[in-house]
Amino acid sequence: MSAHESEWTLRRLHAGELPAPDAARARSHAAGCAPCAEALKRFAQVQSQFEAHLPFEHFEAGIEQALERQRAEDRARAKARSRWVAPVVSLAASVLLVVLARPLMHTGAPSNRLKGGAVAELRIGGGEAPQRVVDANLREALRPGERVRLGYTADTHRYVAALSIDATGEVTALYPDAGESLPVEAGDGMHWLPGSLEFTGTGAERVVVLLSDAPLDMDALRDAARRAYAVSGRDLDLMPALDVPGEQTQWTLLKP
Repeated sequence: MSAHESEWTLRRLHAGELPAPDAARARSHAAGCAPCAEALKRFAQVQSQFEAHLPFEHFEAGIEQALERQRAEDRARAKARSRWVAPVVSLAASVLLVVLARPLMHTGAPSNRLKGGAVAELRIGGGEAPQRVVDANLREALRPGERVRLGYTADTHRYVAALSIDATGEVTALYPDAGESLPVEAGDGMHWLPGSLEFTGTGAERVVVLLSDAPLDMDALRDAARRAYAVSGRDLDLMPALDVPGEQTQWTLLKP
């Protein structure tokens, strides 16, 4: 038996996700174990620093600036490609809320690394529980009122897109809602897609972020998601990667 609690157990204790008996045991252990107590303290400090940069409750700030930045990107893209494609985020079907916002600051929390230096991240916040990064290998339960933000480090990729599919097979384009995938933001480090997402209804929701070297058509991505859903036997947890160029990360969320 390990002399210390695992990091995963301590993270769940900090996030308030452990069942009461396990939480009491882990808390009792940490009270008498300096390394585990220090780990809990570190999680709390990282959380405080993250929330100080940009609480989810303050996502409304900067709406006009974000919209203007989006319009400028649209104009530049239209000029370069001789036609206009609107990379405007709007949600249908199971997605209710989008609030444009400034990017979050990356805090060094674990992300889902793709090939090379590419990274995709899904972060949950806005409720009573601390904000948290979701592991792509695990199901993550959403609490009432919580919202989702999607981030990426593009590495050499030039375009990004995101969509979701619910347990009934309904596919929703998230970023953008039509046209082709969005140009990635310039610069190294983590970039955050504009807005936070609140998923409505109940049951599972699969979220997919795709990074590619060329723009991908959103209708083609919807079709690829439907095919992957069919191959899985209508089980989101078994859904394979979408058969499209580029790299992708998938997460399964459980809506309250």
